Parts: sequence; C-alpha cells; structure tokens
Amino acid sequence: MEVTNKDILKHYLSSVLVYGLVLVLLFIIPAFNQDVPNPYISSLTVLLTYYILYVVFAYPIFKKLRPESVLTSRSVVIVEYLKKIFKKLPPEEKLTVLTMNEDEKQAFVILFIKAFFGSYCLSLLCNKYLPQLVYDFDFLNALFNNSMFYAQNNGFLGGVIQFIDDTADMWLILMFMITNLVLAFSYLTEANIFKNKIKYADTSFWGVFSCIICYYPFILLTEKIMPVTLKELVPVENAPVRISLYILVIIANLIMTISVLRLGTKSGNLTNRGVVTGFPYNIVRHPEYAMRILYIILTIIPMYIIGELSVLGNIVLTAGMLMWILVYVIRAVTEERNLIKDDDYKNYMQKVKHRFIPFVV
Repeated sequence: MEVTNKDILKHYLSSVLVYGLVLVLLFIIPAFNQDVPNPYISSLTVLLTYYILYVVFAYPIFKKLRPESVLTSRSVVIVEYLKKIFKKLPPEEKLTVLTMNEDEKQAFVILFIKAFFGSYCLSLLCNKYLPQLVYDFDFLNALFNNSMFYAQNNGFLGGVIQFIDDTADMWLILMFMITNLVLAFSYLTEANIFKNKIKYADTSFWGVFSCIICYYPFILLTEKIMPVTLKELVPVENAPVRISLYILVIIANLIMTISVLRLGTKSGNLTNRGVVTGFPYNIVRHPEYAMRILYIILTIIPMYIIGELSVLGNIVLTAGMLMWILVYVIRAVTEERNLIKDDDYKNYMQKVKHRFIPFVV
C-alpha cells in the first residue's frame, strides 16, 4: 500500500502531540526524579532534547524513507481515541464509543511502556549510575591495587578473596548500569534499523500489574507488603560464608546482565520484539527471572544468618521472599501467555522446555 505525504504528516503531527503530552506529564509529575538526587544532568532534560530532535528531524526522515509503519501509526490511533473523549454524544452512546478495541489498547499500553519504563531506566542512568561511574572505577582501581599488595603477603587466592570482599557491591552497581543502559535505549527507540519493532504488547491486567509493582514508585508500597532486601548485600561475619554468598550474587547478576545483553534492543517488559534463542535463552526460557529469584534468596540468607530477627520477623521475611518469588513466576507465566500468540515463540517453547531450571521447571 502506498504511503502518501498525508499519511506521513498525520503520523508526524500525531506523534509530536502524543509525545509532547507525555513529556508535559513527566514534568508535572516527575516521580522518577524524586527517587535519587540529581547533581549532574536531569533525565527530563535528556527527554526534552530527544523530543526536540524528533520534532526537527522526524518529518524529513519519514518523507525520505516513507516507512509503511505510518499506515498503522499508534500515535494516530491515540489521537483519534482522544478526540472521541471530547466528542459530544449521549452518555449511553459515549460509553460504547469509549470502550477500547484491541488496536487502541495496544497503542496506549505501548505508549505507557515507553514512557514509564523508558523514563525509569533513563532516570537511574542520569541520576545514579553515570554520575558515580568515574568514582566507581577509581575506587575499584584503588581496591585492586590494595588487593595486589595483600596478595603479595597472603598469596594470590587471598588477594582475589580480598578483592571480592571489598568490591562486591561495586560490581553489582556496574552491572545494573549496563542493564539500564540497554533497557533505556530499547524503550526509547523503535525502528527496523535497531531490530526492535514492537510486534504487540501484553495488555492483560495481571501482566501489567505484576510488572509495574516491581518498579518505582509502586515498589515503595510493594516492599512494605513484601519486605525483602534487594538493593545491597548484607555483610556476614563468617568470612567463607560471606565470600561464597558474594560470588553467587555476582554470578547471578552477571547472568542477568548477559540475558539483557543477549536480548539487546529487543529487551523490555510487556512487549514482543522478536524471539532470541542464544545463550542463556537456549538453556531456559526465563534466565533473567531465574537469576533474579536466586538473587532474592541470596540476599535474604544473610538476614537469617545474622539472627537478629524475632520468630515473627523470620516468618514475615520468609513470607515476603516467597511472595517476591511468586511475583516473578506470575510475570513469566503472563509473559508466555502473551508471547505464545507468536508462532516463533511456540517453536521456541518446543525446543526449550523449561522456564527457570533446566530439566526441572
């Protein structure tokens, strides 16, 4: 079907309007900017710059490339739906008109995914990880030199153990940064050149709900209901146990990072951007969730070992851990109910039988 200049202009103007409204909402309710201090560059400044570049360059690019995707523009779908909201109709007729069809649900959910998760990842990068990156590398270098000195007096293994003991939290931060960098790029871009066009999104209640409760600001409430440590390692006095836990936590997060890197631009919650079958997705279907569950367990173990909780405290802690595990199981199940609409994913499920643990589950 031929793409006309009218189609291009309609898509462009609709996108400028929709993305502009989202940007205004982010400025009015900058929830993600309140999570961490912002000493360097605001994520909203980056988004505003991104928006201005889109306004300036998108239209001539669309006219040059004439992509067929403008014919099914989600921005146009959203604008047409918004027009229906302000259209004067009898109440009973308006209720029928405002009931969303599948295209409208897809358009709004995908816009939400880009705005919510894209802003979240960008906020973490701008406000937390990138500003302390130079400090982290300098600190790691200093600790490495200190460990080399320690190794000369206590042997190579002693130096390695000392380095792991001193730097475990730093490695976790660096891996979180890499993960958020990939995810931010994936959420804020969608183009054939990046191989991350969204085929469709999960619009089910449980799919969206089980996903957003794991992210700020909703997680503030979630963690009150399901208390569990997820942000940092709790030190254990017993050195062998502490080092063993640190190594396992680093390995779990390394596999999570590899999983995101393997997905690359296809990464992202609630969307199908195409199937990836390389390692570690050739072993289990949800390696990232499997490792996140392991990470939850590993960060809970020290709290049992320290032994400062009452019996009731241990029960609450265990219940919180089990509920968090259930959240990621629900996320995996709801994702697959959505992804199984894709024949490629059906074939993938035939080859990789298990979700979390090879030959088990």
